[in-house]
Amino acid sequence: MGWLHLRREPSALTGHWGSVHHVQSNPGFRRRGIGAALMNEAQRIARKEVGLRQLHLAARGGAGLEHFYERLGWKEVGRRRAALRLTGDDYRDEVLMLLDPL
Repeated sequence: MGWLHLRREPSALTGHWGSVHHVQSNPGFRRRGIGAALMNEAQRIARKEVGLRQLHLAARGGAGLEHFYERLGWKEVGRRRAALRLTGDDYRDEVLMLLDPL
C-alpha cells in the first residue's frame, strides 16, 4: 500500500539525524491515512530504534505536500526555487523540511 526510505547520515558530524526519501502510497489506497502512518512509524523507528534526534526531507512544491508534512509536525526550513523540472517549462520548488526534536 505504501513505502518510504529512511536513511541515517554516515558522518560523525551529522550522524544524529536522518533523511526520509521517496514517501509513496499506492494511488488506489490514498486518503486512508497510510502516508501519515508511514511517517509516524518512520519517526518512531528513527527515535527509538536508531537513536536519531532529527529528520530531514525534501518535498516537491506545488503539490500540497508541505501541508501534509506540517500537519505531522514538520517545519519548512528553506526552498530551492525552481529546482525540480517536471516537464518542459514546469519547474517546481524543492521544499526543505525538518522534524526536530523527534
